Amino acid sequence: MALVTGEVYRRAECGCEITVTKGAALGRGGDQNPTCCSGHPMTKVH
Repeated sequence: MALVTGEVYRRAECGCEITVTKGAALGRGGDQNPTCCSGHPMTKVH
């Protein structure tokens, strides 16, 4: 599923958090969860 504007991703172990400000266009990537600064996948909060 593509990244959607307004989604929040967080990694509690290190405190990294991002908010998507511009979603990915359909079929143009953005279909993986982002990674934190240490390379671990982040989980969608809301």
